[in-house]
Amino acid sequence: MRQLSTLIPGLFLLLCICLFSSCSDDDTVALVRFSSPEVEVMTDTLTPSSISLELTPAASETSNVRIIAPQNAYGSLFITEPPLSAGEINVPVSSGATSASFELILLEEGIGFEDFQQDFEIIAVGPGLTTNEFEGRYLSFNLINERVQEDDLPFVENFNICTSGSAEEFPPEGWENRIVEQNSFGTGGFFCYTGQGITGVGTNPFLDDGIATQGDDYSEAWLISPPISLGGAEAPGLSFDFDRRFDAPIDENTLEYGLQISTDYDGTNFETANWEVFQPAVDAMTANDPGFDGIENTGTLDLSAYEGQDISIAFIHRAADAYFLATSIRVANVRIE
Repeated sequence: MRQLSTLIPGLFLLLCICLFSSCSDDDTVALVRFSSPEVEVMTDTLTPSSISLELTPAASETSNVRIIAPQNAYGSLFITEPPLSAGEINVPVSSGATSASFELILLEEGIGFEDFQQDFEIIAVGPGLTTNEFEGRYLSFNLINERVQEDDLPFVENFNICTSGSAEEFPPEGWENRIVEQNSFGTGGFFCYTGQGITGVGTNPFLDDGIATQGDDYSEAWLISPPISLGGAEAPGLSFDFDRRFDAPIDENTLEYGLQISTDYDGTNFETANWEVFQPAVDAMTANDPGFDGIENTGTLDLSAYEGQDISIAFIHRAADAYFLATSIRVANVRIE
């Protein structure tokens, strides 16, 4: 009996320790996963979408989930809440929570009337959380855009094709990548460009072997838009993002870049159509400093001279060779309204 009486306090102490420390469920690790591997939204309003995460069992403590959004569409086609910071979306998790979420906010000005696709990946979790190696870590968001463009304005080209993994389908539908003259290396022409936080098109004929034909290997390419009806628009304007590197004019009368407009190009009559230099665009392009990477918006350029007409716009790139006389240009976020 005496031995039992001496054991009871020890057993009581052990029970207390078990209840409040090592025998507690508080240190359970919760498995985090996207609620679904795919989210498809069909809308004509571009309302924000909630992207959900499941936690099993409930989180034992306050923590976080870190998510990345590959590609370069953040800020131009969408933003999130919480916002992207240092390349990551940091989603908070409350103690006791069985779910968490972040909001995907679609940007009308960037998406316009096009469909949209974006992938997300869980790359790290905070204390008390874990993930599977593959299952549940990836989510594909797909927007089926039912907005109807009743006329041609606003005309928006954000070159989404360059972010969707379909760059081999370049140029975008309705556009024409016309090689007027190709250099001997085949490096003239426009292609998808993703850099400086933007998605667009670019040119860069330069290559080391170009030294062999330095100064005598001309190329010229035109990126021509589909026909754009200005209809009854009053004071329409054009704007786009532009950057150029390495100033190398063809001669004293010919720049290595330009923008021309036609009112009678039908897709088949390039040689005979009337093309006019759109000087406000050329001036804006010239104002960009070629000494460093720095894409800038042109601001609104007045198209009122073309009111009531159908127009095609053409971005032009020329290079005297595929070496040091090869200027590089980048174009993004083309808009007429």
